Amino acid sequence: MSSGQLDDEYDREEAEAIAAALDLTPDELNEIEYTINEIANDDGLVYAYGVEIKEGAPQHIPDRLAGLPRRGNLVLIHLAGDAHDADQEQMEIEMARTTVYKVKLYNIATDEVVISRRMATYEGAAKMGGWPVEGTGHVVDLADLEPGEEWTPRDFDPTTIRRCSRLSIRSFG
Repeated sequence: MSSGQLDDEYDREEAEAIAAALDLTPDELNEIEYTINEIANDDGLVYAYGVEIKEGAPQHIPDRLAGLPRRGNLVLIHLAGDAHDADQEQMEIEMARTTVYKVKLYNIATDEVVISRRMATYEGAAKMGGWPVEGTGHVVDLADLEPGEEWTPRDFDPTTIRRCSRLSIRSFG
């Protein structure tokens, strides 16, 4: 098999895996334009792809994708293979989650430090111009964050969030 044939075979297998992860047929995937974005944890470990569907897709495609897990405008596809034991499965569940903290912000108008109405990851707190309050961390699903951001909606209550959501596990190999 030539190098070009191997590339074509790889591209075909990748497209089939993406289509399967999106619950689409390969033909339906061919009907749309999309980009793939890596999603990594704080240590840089890539654990998922985010598929961004470009405008102009036939309406039945976004309708079919509506129930899939999202992070902002990205449809999440988990990269891990099937779990072979409880430890592996637990690790996969944790990968779809992050820790958010109460955030201290400096209010220039009042010259006071205030607690934000949002909770945020360490990166989110820095983007907000604040810093996390140690000891206030709560593990939440990535879906609990504002779309495309590293913080929760205003007045987020981590004690009332759903506890059973999980990315579907799809193999790309």
